[in-house]
Amino acid sequence: MNWNKKMKRGDFLMLLGTGAVAGGLFLFTGSTDWFRRFASDDDDPLTATIEQDGNVIEELDLNAVTKAREIPLDNDLNVKLAVEPGRIRFIESDCPDNICINSGWLSNIGDNAVCLPARTVVSII
Repeated sequence: MNWNKKMKRGDFLMLLGTGAVAGGLFLFTGSTDWFRRFASDDDDPLTATIEQDGNVIEELDLNAVTKAREIPLDNDLNVKLAVEPGRIRFIESDCPDNICINSGWLSNIGDNAVCLPARTVVSII
């Protein structure tokens, strides 16, 4: 086989068009939230939603929080959340891997932290 063929103009245009479409889909889909992050203002409300067993148990406006507090959740794994102005995180859980605790502070729209053994999800919307 002869592998020394050069790319033709049509091949280049096809490659360029495919790259442009892929890049556009990457930037403007909900999976990256790129557009929403740059279009939002600092005054937009940050709402933290705490779900347990698929039910919303609490919604917090993180911009309205004035001082730090802890939220203990009723379950078998002793889960606690810390809330500070503009951010929230898992601080305690008796689950074996502690991935939820290691996920750190959630402070941007689209951030999520999950504790699967406790069936608890915290997300910023």
